[in-house]
Amino acid sequence: MTTKRDRKDTSSDYAVGGHRRRAGWSVAVALVGLLALAAAPAHATPRTTSQEQTADAAGARNRSVVPGSSGLIALRPDGKVFATVNKAVVRQWNTATGRRGGPNLAAGTGPIYTIAFSSDGKLLAVAGHSAVSLWDPTIGQRNGPVLTGHVGPVRSISFSSTGRLMATAGDDGTVRLWNPTTGALVRTIEAHSGPVRLVTFSADGERLATAGAGDDNTVRLWQTSTGEPISEPLAVNPGPVYAVSFSPGGRLLAASGGGNVVRLWNAATGAPAGRSLTSSAGPVYALTFGRGGRLLATSSGGDNTVQLWNMATRRPATEPLAGHTGPVRAMRFNANGKLLATGGDDGTVRLWDTATGTAKGEPLTGHIGAVWALRITPDGKRLITAGADSKVRLWRVAPQQPVI
Repeated sequence: MTTKRDRKDTSSDYAVGGHRRRAGWSVAVALVGLLALAAAPAHATPRTTSQEQTADAAGARNRSVVPGSSGLIALRPDGKVFATVNKAVVRQWNTATGRRGGPNLAAGTGPIYTIAFSSDGKLLAVAGHSAVSLWDPTIGQRNGPVLTGHVGPVRSISFSSTGRLMATAGDDGTVRLWNPTTGALVRTIEAHSGPVRLVTFSADGERLATAGAGDDNTVRLWQTSTGEPISEPLAVNPGPVYAVSFSPGGRLLAASGGGNVVRLWNAATGAPAGRSLTSSAGPVYALTFGRGGRLLATSSGGDNTVQLWNMATRRPATEPLAGHTGPVRAMRFNANGKLLATGGDDGTVRLWDTATGTAKGEPLTGHIGAVWALRITPDGKRLITAGADSKVRLWRVAPQQPVI
């Protein structure tokens, strides 16, 4: 049974090697309204700057310009607020209006490499060079002292679904587990011989997956209660690990890398879990599970398609989703799993019906260069995208159907 906790977007399916992200750029973030067509669930193309000025004169809704940073977005679990970065300041925005959604957080830790909301939305973690700060986002005050111990940049943050643990990973090869309420260090895990690009919890918070880089391109599984490895290092493909994700129920761990194969393991033991999934053409830059883990979406960097897999049969659920003219770097299902959003190097965002594998309306255009990250609010009404053009765009999505 899929629980409420299973449906939370804990952002565990991150691409860790498919692109570079440069933190701390001072840029404009365009918040663009996507108006639903009255006769059909199609989607309009966002306007260019000159068109936006004309639209502003006509009183267009849901549009403003705010500071942001390339590829750095965090969505509060309730979907009402998202955060962006401008230099060493985190700014919060209301997803319904595109206006200010909370106080600014002046991190003061130099360049910001990643940000993340806690599972209850009451804390916002901000990672910089060797330090992590925890904030109360509603009042804009730091929650305790800065957390130190890492040597070098901190690249990834993950909160357990219970909120009892926060994991941080960095270039020093370590993962540190913290009590986010008190800021106390629980334990340090010597995770990889090279940088750690990703850390993510299983749904129950009992296991942790990490992805290495540099000379250690492996995935590791850890027991959070002891910090001990669950298995030997898991080999994905030759070359870098690009994406890692636990299934919503936490029983499977999926990972992809430089080859065209997605590996699957039993998350409790680290043993292979059935046959691997072979994409049409590698590498697989991104993957994500749908609601309940019944579907898995994987990108094929060689032919720019996305494949939907039936996880019960391990066979394609539809024909490949074709339309992007560059590799797909970011993907998300909506809450009920009936819609998939994809963002690619071609600068477009596309919406797909997961039952049929067909496109929903025209591509969403506006980004210049690759789309690196995207989020969908739990109600399915807003889509947030960030890309290489150092812009974050907020889209109004025409409702396809009620979110269950």
